[in-house]
Amino acid sequence: MSFAIYDLDEDVRKLLTLDKFLDGLTVHEFVEELSKDHILKGAEVKNLEYLDPKPYIRTFESTLRHLKHLSTEAQKELEETEKDVETFELKHSEQVLKLSGEVEEIVSQFDKLDTEISQISNTIDPLNQSLNRITNSRDRSKDTIFLIRSYHGFYTKEKYEPLEKLRTARDTESKMKCARTVKNLLTLAKKIDSMIGNIPKVSKCVTTIEKYSELLERGLVERYEIASEDSDYDEMREIATIMFEFNGGASVVSAYMNKSDIFNEADRTDEDDSGRSILDDEAIWTKLADPNFQAVDLFDDEETQILLDRLKVSIRAQSRVIQQVFEKPILVLKMLVQRVYAQMINNKVSTLLSYSSPHGPLVHVRLLHALYVLVGDFTRELKEYFSLNEYDENNELGVTLDQCYYDLFIDYLSDDTYFRIEKDMLERSIFFLATKFTEFNEKAITKRALEEALQEWESESDSKVQNGLLSSDPSAGEKHIFHFIKRKRLNKFKDFMKMHLPEMSHHNRESADIARRRTEYAEFGEVNITKVQMIIKLAIEAVARVLELAPVKTPEYSLEILEILLLDFGGLYIGGGLEVAFDRAKFELSVATSKPDCDLEYLKVFNLTTEVLRLLSSCIKKIILPCAVNNPAIRNRMISLTNNYVARCETGLNLILATTVELLTEKLNSLLQKQNRKDYLCDDSSMSSTVYTEVCEEVTTLLINVHDTLKTHLNDTNLTNVLIKVGMITLNLLLDHFKKFKVNSNGGLVLTQDVINYQSVIDTWEIEELSESFQILKEISNLFTVQPNLINSLITEGHLAHLKHNTVKQYISKREDLSPGMLERFFGRK
Repeated sequence: MSFAIYDLDEDVRKLLTLDKFLDGLTVHEFVEELSKDHILKGAEVKNLEYLDPKPYIRTFESTLRHLKHLSTEAQKELEETEKDVETFELKHSEQVLKLSGEVEEIVSQFDKLDTEISQISNTIDPLNQSLNRITNSRDRSKDTIFLIRSYHGFYTKEKYEPLEKLRTARDTESKMKCARTVKNLLTLAKKIDSMIGNIPKVSKCVTTIEKYSELLERGLVERYEIASEDSDYDEMREIATIMFEFNGGASVVSAYMNKSDIFNEADRTDEDDSGRSILDDEAIWTKLADPNFQAVDLFDDEETQILLDRLKVSIRAQSRVIQQVFEKPILVLKMLVQRVYAQMINNKVSTLLSYSSPHGPLVHVRLLHALYVLVGDFTRELKEYFSLNEYDENNELGVTLDQCYYDLFIDYLSDDTYFRIEKDMLERSIFFLATKFTEFNEKAITKRALEEALQEWESESDSKVQNGLLSSDPSAGEKHIFHFIKRKRLNKFKDFMKMHLPEMSHHNRESADIARRRTEYAEFGEVNITKVQMIIKLAIEAVARVLELAPVKTPEYSLEILEILLLDFGGLYIGGGLEVAFDRAKFELSVATSKPDCDLEYLKVFNLTTEVLRLLSSCIKKIILPCAVNNPAIRNRMISLTNNYVARCETGLNLILATTVELLTEKLNSLLQKQNRKDYLCDDSSMSSTVYTEVCEEVTTLLINVHDTLKTHLNDTNLTNVLIKVGMITLNLLLDHFKKFKVNSNGGLVLTQDVINYQSVIDTWEIEELSESFQILKEISNLFTVQPNLINSLITEGHLAHLKHNTVKQYISKREDLSPGMLERFFGRK
């Protein structure tokens, strides 16, 4: 139907239908489609392109008319469809109501049927149970009859043909019945024999049945072995099932084990040239005996490691076979694992540990620990394999593996067996070191001068506490325990020395090699930080082994290791070093006035002891104390033991310092006493050659040497404190010293040079407090060099103003030009 002269194109009409409206075009695209042919090409008005609107208007009007017509048609279709929907919904509702009634009727009929079925089941169930009982009774009766006839056959004829036919039958059911019958027959025969007594025929019947039982078992085992050689797992499984029913499967499991290649791994390892044997490697035993050797990866590419690797592969392979062959694979796997540990691994472990014992305790514990870790890793990997592959859902195999692992080392770890060797190793190492040190320093250590001084100091402290001069020490009780344990450890060391020192001394007397003795002295005659590190490393090693080999007793064992470390090593070796240093300090003090110089090299014990205490403290804090974190009582004992030891070392060092200060005081005093009384009464002729006195040179040389030595061997805080103490002692000695000599004008200049020299040496110490204090010496020297009329101004200023008048008078009185009444004139005005 056409609405106008300008009607729509056929393409546009196709787009304006109800079935395919716009054919997927958007409104914008549709408008462009309508307008694409209405541009007037080539028409121009005044050189501009001309747009003619008429075609557009006509096309759009036609389109609108067509759209209106479509809208009318769509509305009509919508109304008709709505009427159809209402009709359909009404019919659907009627159908639903009709079906609802039918469903209710069906449900009611089903309930009735279910009730009837339940009633019938309740009626039939007792009959069914009775039937089952009758059937079971009949089967048992048949089995019992067959069993009695079998017994009668063996009793009368020593055989029973029907049973023999079952034995030789090829089907599994017959063989199973034969196995059950023979099993019950043997039980019955033995019971009859025990009830009736010694009747020869009855006993013979038992023997005959036993032989028949053995024949049955032997035949089944032989068939199993043939099936095993042919890898016929189905046949193997059938026979294994029969054998487990017959006698628990012991013989078939034994046959399986005997045929298994797993127990030939040890022989294969011995024949294999790819792995080294630790037993043939003498070098490794020498290294294991060396405390500095790191016993890591000891079994890499070694026979033991290779054996365990092959066993892992074999056990995994055998576990898959066992899973196919046996109805109860866990039982067989447990037996396999137990046999592997008890035979193969135990043989290897016991051989290695037996070989290690003669090489010393250190070698033994190192090897024991390495084997324990190696087999532990092997056990853990097997447990993971069985668990991941669902062989061990109830952890039965895991428990068995743990028990086998425990049993493997029980002889070496139970009843403190292992730790006694561990202690012996640590004690031997320390006692050997202490014995060698004592041998070279026997005289000083035998004197025990520092020990006596420490005891005297402790007694004085206790007295002060009792007199109320000091507050009570809460750790006093721990100190008594410390001394008790120390005496106990010392007695053990004495026993060791009695056994070893005579032979060592004899060996050294026989040796005429002086150079060797000097080398040994450098290594053993002085406290050696390398040896200290070695012992601490051994102690850390011991704690690490204890954590794995004796985890339950780790706190107690760690405490014993700490006691050995502090009381044996710390007391005998480090304490011995302090004892020697104190003895040398005392010796230097005794010869202070007779020797031209003093040897303070013993002070090197300070830095050494400080470093040792740092290493010990670090070891105790990071390694030993954490072992007792769950045992507060033992942890507190560890802390108390450590604190007492450190305090004792610090007191010992303080006593050595006190002796050193006393030594320097004596030395300075003896040098100052050498001052000539005319050193400060100089004439003009002697002034040209005099810069400062000889005594001043000796004193300053001593002070310089002392400073250099102290700076080398003391740390910052101790160095400063000791230098201040030495400096103040020097100052007080000089203040007293200058009161003893007459001084003329030229001598005053010499004295001033001495003072400047003293001051310059003290200034190099870079202690401001000390330099300031020494300023008074310069002011005192000015008392001898200024004109008499200026003395009054000097004594009222600076440091001199703080001195007592009598003290200042003593200095002024030593002026050679002092006139009668001069002192009264100065101090009278004041």
